[in-house]
Amino acid sequence: MADFLYKGVVDWFLGQMSQGELSSGDKMPSLRKLSKQLELSLNTVIHGYEILMEEDWIESRPKSGYFVCHKQQSRAAHVLAGDRVTQFSELGQKMAWSALSHRAALVDQSDAFLNPSPRAGEPDLPVLGKGHLAVREAVADHLKKVAISVHPSHIWLSRSPLGLYTQAIQSLTQIDDTVLVVTPCDPRLTSTLMSLGRQVLTLASGERGVDLDEVVRCLRDDAIKLVVFPSQFAFPTGSEISNLSLRRWMAILQQVGVPAIEWDMTSHLAYKTSSLMTYKALDEQNQVVYIGGIESKGVDRNAAWCVVGKHKMLEGALLSADLALSDPQQQALLDALQPTQTHSLAKRARQIWSIAEKAKSTLESVLGDSVRFATSKGGLALWLQMDQPLTEAHMTQLLAKHRHGMIAGSLLSAQPEASEWLAVNVTYDDLAGLAKQLDQFIKSSTEHPSHSAQPSGAPDSEVADSEHDVAVPQLEGEGETGTMIDQDISAPVEHSTTKTEQDKPTSKETVFNPMLDLINHDFG
Repeated sequence: MADFLYKGVVDWFLGQMSQGELSSGDKMPSLRKLSKQLELSLNTVIHGYEILMEEDWIESRPKSGYFVCHKQQSRAAHVLAGDRVTQFSELGQKMAWSALSHRAALVDQSDAFLNPSPRAGEPDLPVLGKGHLAVREAVADHLKKVAISVHPSHIWLSRSPLGLYTQAIQSLTQIDDTVLVVTPCDPRLTSTLMSLGRQVLTLASGERGVDLDEVVRCLRDDAIKLVVFPSQFAFPTGSEISNLSLRRWMAILQQVGVPAIEWDMTSHLAYKTSSLMTYKALDEQNQVVYIGGIESKGVDRNAAWCVVGKHKMLEGALLSADLALSDPQQQALLDALQPTQTHSLAKRARQIWSIAEKAKSTLESVLGDSVRFATSKGGLALWLQMDQPLTEAHMTQLLAKHRHGMIAGSLLSAQPEASEWLAVNVTYDDLAGLAKQLDQFIKSSTEHPSHSAQPSGAPDSEVADSEHDVAVPQLEGEGETGTMIDQDISAPVEHSTTKTEQDKPTSKETVFNPMLDLINHDFG
């Protein structure tokens, strides 16, 4: 009888789903309300919800209740770490313009969020220096949620996160210096580096981070002057990096004395109930410049903060750049950081999670098995993979109509397979139209495979470079726990200059072993 009662809750839920009364992202009735509606005991309803959570039908959100998850029908796409460092294509200003033109696809497109409201008679003037102490104290409290403990006096507020990033690059590096960037990432990170005359090397991150052995080899052989990494909530899907891997990252940076920049614009948008730790949280030597904030689609609806660490010269650069927020902008940021406000970050984060679940359902209902979605862990984008790249003509048409809704994977990563990926903004208001047009192009490419040419956004030079990638030799002691950090990073390594036929991939099908992935990235 007890079993029957529990199943009654499940049957009610499945019935609501089939009738369209409940859909992905919707909030479930409260336990007491459903108990009264079904005339069941509270314990029976609780157990029924537990069964639904075990089967991934619903999810509990802290202080919000239960929500309906999107239960993916198609097979998932696995984001694997790259096994070699790749040089980003030298596109110069073309790359910068292309990246900036996609800015709307990177940010929250809500018109109501972070909207400053100047009071009558109050001048809209910037505040000299770091910003008001009350706002910086609110930011410091917010950073504690991602395990960053910082005094408000060490926080700089700004109207432009990209301006903070630019000043950090110019303060920490010089022209022609080589910078290592973890990808896929916000395309503005790589384009800004190239626009400033820096040499960009990229290393692809998997769902559990990068290959740290390859990081050691790169820092040892390629004269890296700066490391740029997105946080674990990074665009487009986020990653789950263990605390052990984060500590090894910090140990490597401390050993070689290389500064780093962490770009973290979506730390408030984790889809999981448990928060992930940032790199900056384990930065005992203050080598990491932390840049976080909130970006919205509207004009002057951006707010950013920066923790400069030990790089005092950067403070002078930020002061002279005059990037301070105006009074109305600071008030809007202060309101957003208060959980009780109507347009608070906490409430918007819950809305984004719900919107993301609905977006998955919308895209999968149209695209079906023609694409595979990577597991989302946070942020504003869904990362989807096609069986083959779109043609240049199709990509051009797609971008012409839906530039604010998606970004080609070739702008986010330098890996050869990046052209098969797309990042889709979940807050885009015409997701159904984007999905319909994308489905037509995918089917057309499948019917006429000979027309699947080089996609827009991935120049011929990039493909040519990928064909001549240098194979990375296996490091001495690879596979043994703890040997990586202890290696002499100054010792040279000979590069293999040839590539045999056996090294070339024989199939596009990805073979994924989660246990090997965990061992490689957590234990080397």
